[in-house]
Amino acid sequence: MQHPVFQNTKAIIIYFGIWIILAGIQFIILYFQYHFPIEIAMADSLVFNLLFAVICLPVWFVVRYTTPTSKNRFNVVFNHITSLVLIIVIWFGGGYSILSLMFQDQTVYNDFLSISIPVRLISGLLLYILVGLTFYLLIYNYNLQEKLKMEARLNTLLKETELNMLKSQINPHFLFNSLNSISSLTVSNPEKARDMVIKLSDFLRYSVSSGADSMTPLSIEFENIKRYLEIEKIRFGEKLVYELQVGDNCLDQQIPVMLLQPLYENAVKHGVYESTNQVRIETECRVEPGYTEINIVNDFDPDAIPRIGAGVGLNNISERLRLTYLRNDLLKTWKDGNRFYVRLRIPE
Repeated sequence: MQHPVFQNTKAIIIYFGIWIILAGIQFIILYFQYHFPIEIAMADSLVFNLLFAVICLPVWFVVRYTTPTSKNRFNVVFNHITSLVLIIVIWFGGGYSILSLMFQDQTVYNDFLSISIPVRLISGLLLYILVGLTFYLLIYNYNLQEKLKMEARLNTLLKETELNMLKSQINPHFLFNSLNSISSLTVSNPEKARDMVIKLSDFLRYSVSSGADSMTPLSIEFENIKRYLEIEKIRFGEKLVYELQVGDNCLDQQIPVMLLQPLYENAVKHGVYESTNQVRIETECRVEPGYTEINIVNDFDPDAIPRIGAGVGLNNISERLRLTYLRNDLLKTWKDGNRFYVRLRIPE
């Protein structure tokens, strides 16, 4: 940590400005209370205060490198006593000598210098303590700010790590299902298998090209959702029908990359997989005051035995929303008859 007085011009001006104010107070006392001539009052106040201001600058290094702890109390006290004695001797000895030479013919003032020795020594002690405490407070504030910056950096790294872990759970899950579908189609329908491989390649290229904590426009995110649904449609054919109603005013809304994909995975997994009838997945996106709302509805068979999964989808999205927007109320799901509803709100 740099000496606080020499950090910049402003710090130097503030530091010596405070000592000039103290010199002004001393001048007022000497001139109005003790009735010394203006030149003597001014010289006395400036010499003693500005000299102390310069001499006590090295106190910073005593404070900086002797942080008080339970193990080094004696060393701290010894260092400060030694520093105090040296500073007082140099300060008072130098100031006394300078003023005695300047006003050697002023008997009254020289007598005053001798009489005021105890008061000046006590004031020097108090000034040393004040300067030392100020430096300790500056170090404490500096360490506190550094600690807060470090905690902020650690929180950012933790957030990025969590987001990357969440995203890493999505791709293998979808890839596993897609490869199973391609494996089946290579025998029954090689052309569809080839088409599915191409779409899967485009899909994965998008998913791995962006970091887990990056944002993307909804227009690009929905393009990738179309790829995903087309991949699944190759396997399920007419059993899967989807509809995307996305307003033009929604397309520029920024959204975390790959946030929507688990919702459509769930719709396919718990709707298309478990139903013997045609399943519709409907999407509506509209802009409301303060947020963009995305509603996804899919059919499902309420009598079907639920498929057991790892629970990645909805929990994953809720956690990413919490980490990104620091809110827990942006995702809502509910069932109504044979339809499953998802409402997702993205703050502006």
